[in-house]
Amino acid sequence: MRALFDFHGMGAMVYKEARHILREPTTLALIIAMPLMQLLIYGYAINMRVEHITTVYYSEDSGRLSDQFITALQGSGAFDIVGRVESPESLRQAIVAGTAHVGFDIPQNFSADILRHKPAPVQVLVDGSQSTIAEAAAAAAAQIGTSMALSLNSRAIKFQPIDVRPMILFNPSLRSPNFLVPGLIGLVLQNITMVLMALSVVAERARGTLDQVLVTPIGTTALLLGKIIPYTIVGFLDFGLVLVMMTTIFQVPIAGNLFVLLVLGAGFLMTSLGLGLLISTYAQSQIQALLMSAFLVIPSALLSGMFFQVQLMPPIMRVVAYTLPLTYFLEVLRGIIVRGATITELWLPAIATILFGLAALGLASLRFARTSA
Repeated sequence: MRALFDFHGMGAMVYKEARHILREPTTLALIIAMPLMQLLIYGYAINMRVEHITTVYYSEDSGRLSDQFITALQGSGAFDIVGRVESPESLRQAIVAGTAHVGFDIPQNFSADILRHKPAPVQVLVDGSQSTIAEAAAAAAAQIGTSMALSLNSRAIKFQPIDVRPMILFNPSLRSPNFLVPGLIGLVLQNITMVLMALSVVAERARGTLDQVLVTPIGTTALLLGKIIPYTIVGFLDFGLVLVMMTTIFQVPIAGNLFVLLVLGAGFLMTSLGLGLLISTYAQSQIQALLMSAFLVIPSALLSGMFFQVQLMPPIMRVVAYTLPLTYFLEVLRGIIVRGATITELWLPAIATILFGLAALGLASLRFARTSA
């Protein structure tokens, strides 16, 4: 029986383990790069302050004070005016499509009512599918209205000439599950299918069973489809399960078309499976496969817009965000589930989701065929 406090040979064991680590430069590089990547994302990319909210406006007033109000919005730093629409319906449509998070509706007699010391209402439509943005936008709009009123009228404390009226769309009570759960569905779907596919192929290679299959008459395409189809079924079952949980447990209804959601979910499944297969062609062990997966999981969780608005990130991080498939699938999920958007309004993220899937599967297939030859 070995003595508990026997330190004999400890130096030799330290030397052996150090050599084992150094003999796997890929794992060593991943271990070193992982904390650096996390520090960059947490410290540089995440901005808790909500600003530069994409905004559109509709104005029936041609007076000087309506222009002054729009200028005050743009100059506040809270809102980025990205366009002017031609009707109240277009104002709402821009928010449903996700091209704007806030819309201001300025009435026809806005300037005249202020000059006559009458209340001038401004309707503010706010996207409630982004709960953090919605709260900040409503507060910022009210503050800008008060500040402008004070600058126009010294009696504004008693008489408020600008009446800002926020209306939260899609999620009036600003329930957190309505914002978080659709995003979590995309992340869970990506992680499960990607990691399962990567670990499955790497494990087969380690056991030698993959080499045995490769020497059989089965073709490369048949082999790939045989690997992908079962995990596609698993992914769809998981997708259906989390959608049921979302609607029953978290009480988040699906406002849009379920069939369109499932079709685009299939496109995202192709992306996740392709990424898992691609990882498996580079990873030499399951540890390496998990670490490589983490390089996609962490940025996807923090940079895709699931918790933090992409527009709030520094420019370089926004570029990274728009290279992540989950960024586009989150637009699809929140658009269909929360805002009730149609494929016409979500055509850009829908096309991006499908193209990512085709590209990931195509690149992974080429790489797999090359490494298995």
